[in-house]
Amino acid sequence: MTEDAKKQDQLLETTDCLEAIGTLKSNKNLFFFVCLICLLVLQGCFWLMATNHVELTPQEPNESKIDAAIKTIFTETASPNSVDSNDPNSKAADPNTNWQKYSEKLVGAKIGFNKIGWAIRICNYLLIISSIIYSMSMLFGLMISIVGRLGGISHITKAFFISLLFIVILMPWQALFRSVAIGAIFKPAELLASWQIYPDANVFSKTFIYLRFVALPVFAILLLLWAQLKSMRWAKNTLKRLGIVG
Repeated sequence: MTEDAKKQDQLLETTDCLEAIGTLKSNKNLFFFVCLICLLVLQGCFWLMATNHVELTPQEPNESKIDAAIKTIFTETASPNSVDSNDPNSKAADPNTNWQKYSEKLVGAKIGFNKIGWAIRICNYLLIISSIIYSMSMLFGLMISIVGRLGGISHITKAFFISLLFIVILMPWQALFRSVAIGAIFKPAELLASWQIYPDANVFSKTFIYLRFVALPVFAILLLLWAQLKSMRWAKNTLKRLGIVG
């Protein structure tokens, strides 16, 4: 009876650990993708500024330029007077002409900076919350591995400390320490101010702008991917220890 009771207790512990690991994996993966998508959106906002696709004036048109371009093209295409079929000297219209005009207008279309600003603010909020919960998921995984005596301790420990480093790189330290430290997160005003001085800046200042808005977020993305890779190895080793996978 004693051996049967021990086996039953071990089975219950294994089941509890498996359920906890499954929950942690789901939450961890969710917040990983949230952090990754937000960082990519921030990069997209910067490159929209860099490629001059952002309208810096506060007034916004009532109709987007893209929709206006599409309406203009289809109006010209559907016009009955575009080609006179009774005139022998008339030439057939080139069907690629209107689409060429459309592509030129589409390339020149710009997005209002207030929309970019809202995208940056939302991504900053999601990044701060998601990165903290992501790191806490790593910590809980480490505690489960220690208490349950599961495998993969080295992987989950490395993943936890990498996630902490990710938070350190991510946080907007410039809001607290001004010129002493900076983070991968930036405010809309910082992006706007940096890009307004970019045309007249020297080579050093331009290099710093790209390091600030491109290199630092890319480094944060690499840390995030590294932590996720380590956590995946931890989950695989843990399931092997529990006998779920071979």
